[in-house]
Amino acid sequence: MKQDHEFPNQAFLQSLVDAHQEPFCLVDEQYRIVAANQRYADLYAGLDKQAVVGRKCHEISHDSDVPCDAHEECPLRQTFDQGHPFQVVHRHFDQYHEPDYVTVHATPIFNAAGAVVLMGESMTSISHGRDLCFDAEKMVSGCCPSFMRVLDNLTSVAETDFPVLILGETGSGKEMAAQLIHRKSRRADREFVTIDCTQFTEERFASELFGHIRGAFTGAVENKMGLFELADRGTLFLDEIGELPLVSQAKLLRALETGKFRRLGETRERRADVRLVCATNRDIQAMVKLGEFRADLYYRINCMQVELPPLRHRKGDLPELVNYFLDRAGHRQGISEAAYEALLAYPFPGNMRELRNILDRAMALARGARLEVENLPAEVTSPERVPATHPVHVENDFVACADHEISESDHLREVLHKHRGNRRQAAQELGITERTLYRRLKSHSLI
Repeated sequence: MKQDHEFPNQAFLQSLVDAHQEPFCLVDEQYRIVAANQRYADLYAGLDKQAVVGRKCHEISHDSDVPCDAHEECPLRQTFDQGHPFQVVHRHFDQYHEPDYVTVHATPIFNAAGAVVLMGESMTSISHGRDLCFDAEKMVSGCCPSFMRVLDNLTSVAETDFPVLILGETGSGKEMAAQLIHRKSRRADREFVTIDCTQFTEERFASELFGHIRGAFTGAVENKMGLFELADRGTLFLDEIGELPLVSQAKLLRALETGKFRRLGETRERRADVRLVCATNRDIQAMVKLGEFRADLYYRINCMQVELPPLRHRKGDLPELVNYFLDRAGHRQGISEAAYEALLAYPFPGNMRELRNILDRAMALARGARLEVENLPAEVTSPERVPATHPVHVENDFVACADHEISESDHLREVLHKHRGNRRQAAQELGITERTLYRRLKSHSLI
């Protein structure tokens, strides 16, 4: 620990941390907690704030004897080595040893000579305990690097009002990701409206999206509000947008560009302010080249892009995922090592949804006993019967926020032009602070 004369007195440090609303602590270069507020102590230790002083930060937040840089990006190392603020998503454990996904905000504290002597660390919960463990059609928690990077990107895009395109294979949790974006956005208290683009004909899609008035077509016996209007000031989630017919794409594009639409059979023009989140398991770029998807719509929806990792890229999370599904089903006998090894070798083309189905079937066959290899389906235990996987892209790894820099630059320029250079109004439309807007404009050399 650095010499005491480099720090203000303890009472002064304590007053600084107590001023924070979120869980907050000050940590030295040896990972020791110098001061913590009561919210931090309550959340992670269930102790008085003075009781955590002197203990290692990873002992408190990670319930671990080793620093988090063994398996996560360590904000302390980044802050002391680089001397600038750092943000990352971590999985912490609360006083009840339950996982909590948090955004960690680390800030360097300098002495009079300009050297970093402390790190200030605040935490904002993403998951509030087990909120990320919904069901097999959605993402289930884990801690492998690919999953943590996705959470980091999802929380980052949630802070903006830009359109988001989520790429991911079937069963990888695209709707869950969209819901997380909505819950962490400034629109969280408004509607989250989902449209499954695989379910509608061209005519029915227009009616569902924009609504209709009585008599607009056969069977239209009353006025109906469309989902675009229902999502006003909220989030509109278009699931599997790659399945949308070209004619419907044109109608959607106009509404997105102008914010205006008409109910079918109506001459009156209406307005709606929606934040658009789209998802697909198809390669949209390839579809654009083939003329199967409108290029102008693609560039409109692809302002920010997040690709979800398939389960075969999250094998480090498999033990936790298997235990989660077994516990949820009330199965207490566990799984044999041989059965687990078979699951570990399987590529899971159906991702999380397939994992749950495999385990449900195995539990039924095991009849309350431990899961064995013979309880698993043939495609899992016989390599020659493993079905082919169909990745969104050819690459074997996933991309997070690809093409974000170009798209964000264009969008910032467009919004500024719309408000004639007024940064306050532009920031309000984007759902960010003027300071954040300034930093983004500067990073794109727009000022």
